[in-house]
Order: sequence, then C-alpha cells, then structure tokens
Amino acid sequence: MIWETVESILQTGCPIATSFTGGGSRAVSWLLNHPGASRSLVEAQIPYHTNAIDDYLGLPGPHRAVEETARRLAQVARRRAGQFANHDRSVGLGASAALATDRPRRGQDRAFIAASNGALYEFVGLQFDKSVDRLAQEEILSLVLLATLASSCRCPVAGIELPDWAQMECATSPVVEAIEALLVGRQDVVELGPAGTKVAVPGPPGTRLLVPGSFHPMHEGHAGLADAAERCSGREAAFEMSVHNVDKPALPYSEVLRRVVQPRSRALVLTREPTFLGKARLLPGCWFAIGYDTALRVIEPDYYDGTAAATESVLAELRDLDCRFYVAGRYWQGRFRGLDDVPIPHGFGDLFVAIPESAFRVDISSTTLRQERT
Repeated sequence: MIWETVESILQTGCPIATSFTGGGSRAVSWLLNHPGASRSLVEAQIPYHTNAIDDYLGLPGPHRAVEETARRLAQVARRRAGQFANHDRSVGLGASAALATDRPRRGQDRAFIAASNGALYEFVGLQFDKSVDRLAQEEILSLVLLATLASSCRCPVAGIELPDWAQMECATSPVVEAIEALLVGRQDVVELGPAGTKVAVPGPPGTRLLVPGSFHPMHEGHAGLADAAERCSGREAAFEMSVHNVDKPALPYSEVLRRVVQPRSRALVLTREPTFLGKARLLPGCWFAIGYDTALRVIEPDYYDGTAAATESVLAELRDLDCRFYVAGRYWQGRFRGLDDVPIPHGFGDLFVAIPESAFRVDISSTTLRQERT
C-alpha cells in the first residue's frame, strides 16, 4: 500500500516539498527511497530546533504543536517547491507533532498535518494514547502524512484503519492568499468585499469609518452600530478586525477564515494592528465607531505604560493623525452608559463624538452570545 501510494504521488509530476517537526520522518524515508523520487520531491526539511523553525518560517516562536504551525510549515513548503521547480502546481506538506518522549509533558500526545496545493488546505489532527510508544505513533503519523499528500496531489487514497489508541479529525478550507500574506506580515492591510464577493479595492483612509471588533460571532449590534455611525459621520462604514490582540494570542488562519465568511453586508478590513494608535498610523485620517466599554480602554492608562502622560501622548498623536471616535452607549454594570460617562482627559474632548441612544442601542454582545451557545 505504501509503495503504490508513493508511486501514484510521484506519477502526478507535482513539485512537492515537505517540512515536519516533532515527527513524520518515516514518511520522508518512504518518499526518498522510491526510485524516481527526484521527479517530484523538491526538498524535505525537518527543522527541530526552535531557532531552525523560526528561520524556516521567518517568524519568531513559540511554534507549538497546533494546526496553525502545520499550516505555516505547509505554506512555506509549497512556496519553496514552486520557487525551486518553477511550477504553479506545487504542493506543500507540513506537520507539527508532540509524540511520546522521555520527559514528562502536559497534554495529549498529538500531531497536526496540513497540505496545500494552492487551492485547498487539507487539515488532519491526530490524538494518541500516551500508553503507546513513539515508534508506533510515528508509524501512524507517517501513514496519514502519505495519505494526506496523495489527496492534495489529487491521487486515489486508500482508507487507513486506525488502531483504537489513535483518533483522527479532518477538515478542509480554501487558500486565500491575501489572508496568508497578512498573517506572515507580507501585507499590512487586506480589504474584503461583503460576504460572497471578491477582495475589494481599498478606499482612501481619510474617507473611511471603521467599526472594529473580534466578530466572534458577528451580530446585529455590529451592523446597527455601522449604520448609526455612518449616518452621524457622513462617511462610509466598514468593519475592521485585527488578527492580533493586545490580550490574546494571534488568530490562526482557520479562525480568521471562519470569521471572515460570516454573513455581512459591508466590507471587512483586516489588519495586524491590535491598538487604535497602530490602526491610525496604518490608515491616517480614518475614523472609528466604538462602544462605551471600548472608549474606556482608549483612555485607560493601563493600556499604555500606566501613566496619564502616556495616555495623553497617544491621544495627541491620534489627533495629529486626524483620528476621531464615534461612541455608542451600552448597558454596562446595571445601567445604560454613554460618552458622558467616559472620563476623557482634559483637552481631548474633540476626539470623541457621541452617537445618541435614540440613534442606536442594541443590548447584545459577542461574549453573551458565545456563553449562550456554550
């Protein structure tokens, strides 16, 4: 079965590059030991040391054994295969594993696989029983790696019968190059048209009004705030989401994609900027529509260096960048609160404009919706 699978992969002529960390070496051996491997296999990388993974991905770690690490390995592998072979049908295969080891480790023994052929990502997650030794786990991982590569090369794939100590989950998602470029820092901002449409042409920053949020999930409050702020400001509103967050890890590709494809009637601007100052520097002259609770964070010293002087310095730069905040009220800690309840530092009131309760009020939040779903 292994021999036939490798043969069918090589017969496609697709340039292939692989990059595995933490496991998968047997799959590399099967590919390399097959006569004619050089017809398709461009390179096989096994970056193990943290610095080696950093260098290969061009990104600082930590690079944990998670789906996003496998995806990034596959993404870089595919790019290198296409670059060296000068071919647009290249395939990248990545794996990040935490298999049985000789030291205590928290968490499940596991592995994540990603394959990309330029049009589609195929993801596989494997969970292993800790009672099983590393060689047995490596064997299953390598078999699944080979099957995933065959599928990405559009070859017939025979089913794999897993032992009872291994569980597998599979998923697919489209490759959106603009989002990939944003996540690795090759692009600073990406604008997507309303759900179901192609990438939009970014509008001039000085004419835009952005409604920032995590959109986890998107709900009627986001749309209502955009409508109200648009009426109050006279500017066209769009949603904005940062793939980075001040208080949380960066969003993985699959999560960005899940939020991007939610139904929406407006454009969505994606950035890597978690702070309003970063967004304003990236898009000078852009205005923002926010809620009462977010307005509190804009003027909260703890989000800077803890001093009032730092807060005022940031607000002064936001003013210099022609930034403005349209603030909607929210039901907060037992009553409805609006801009009048925000302790704006003296001299910076012109940065903030109130959206009247009569123009917009929706007592709903993404946090509440997530809790209700749970």
